[in-house]
Amino acid sequence: MANARKTKSGAWRTLAAKVVDGKTIRKSFTVHPKDCNGDSKQAQKLSEYRAREWSLQTEIEERYTNVGKAMELYINDRCAVLSPSTIADYKRMPKHFKDLLDMDVQRIDSKDIQAIINSFALDGLNARTIKNRVFFLISALNYVGIDKRFNLRFPKQIKPNLAPPEPSEFHRLLSMATNEEKLIIIFAGLYTLRRGEIGGLCGEDILRDLNSIYVHTSRVLNDQREWVRRDMPKNENSVRVIQIDPEIMKLIPEVGPKEFVISLNPNEMTKHFMALREKACVSCRLHDLRKYAASIRSELMPSKYVEADGGWSKESTIMHTIYDKPFKENRNEYSKKFNNTIMQEYGEDIRKNG
Repeated sequence: MANARKTKSGAWRTLAAKVVDGKTIRKSFTVHPKDCNGDSKQAQKLSEYRAREWSLQTEIEERYTNVGKAMELYINDRCAVLSPSTIADYKRMPKHFKDLLDMDVQRIDSKDIQAIINSFALDGLNARTIKNRVFFLISALNYVGIDKRFNLRFPKQIKPNLAPPEPSEFHRLLSMATNEEKLIIIFAGLYTLRRGEIGGLCGEDILRDLNSIYVHTSRVLNDQREWVRRDMPKNENSVRVIQIDPEIMKLIPEVGPKEFVISLNPNEMTKHFMALREKACVSCRLHDLRKYAASIRSELMPSKYVEADGGWSKESTIMHTIYDKPFKENRNEYSKKFNNTIMQEYGEDIRKNG
């Protein structure tokens, strides 16, 4: 029996194989520590146990015969550990693969998947959407034991401009916003909250005696397309308490313990922000305000405190490469300070004739 190997995400993956009716069937079993209350060792054991249990079964079930069934099994297995919005997205995936749903999982090859990729590209889908769909397909195939290495070519992904707004632009957004829009901008652009986290805030999360908010939920779409509050953070660092300025605390409305602080759902927040940014002549997205929060905080406090407030992991690559961006307006100011400092220090030597 093969031993589990740790993946980059921290999960444990065990590859298993068995021969049924002369055919070699392969399957991988992945368990993340978060599925075992954060116990990495237990996750490793559970991954190996599931692989061993499957290997001892002698008959292959009929449900593994086609791509559609593989997707169905994969989705059902993930329902307990993924967010309702992710499961809802998964359930919409099969309709994008109508030409493959009835195909035997043992027969599917790189040419079949490449044809789907090409059709997606011709339909004008961006590279990220295409990859998300195809990686879902491959994950479903892996789940039922198809562990092939597919040779695929994806369209080139164009990196978006992920710059936060400049300070003057942020001022304009605040000055032109309604009271509720202003609170959304403050939560995202000053206190690092994601839009789902903003939507999930209820009266019980507003700790007025501590001038703080407790961030531990997210407002997400379930598979019935209903907005629900889910007590499941994006990662283990997302649950956090953030201190709020007393003057800003006064802007937060008094609501019941289970009532939402912001009446808008996340999609409505985005629509409101798109209208506001057009009025304020600002090009950033709502999520870019979170980058603004990281950037202004990084100028005032050590990175470990920025990471803690923003729910990023320690020495987060995402925070430093995407969120923590220098402002052009502030860069000029810092450059002037630098030039003044070096001239005070070295000016006499520089001006002195040789």
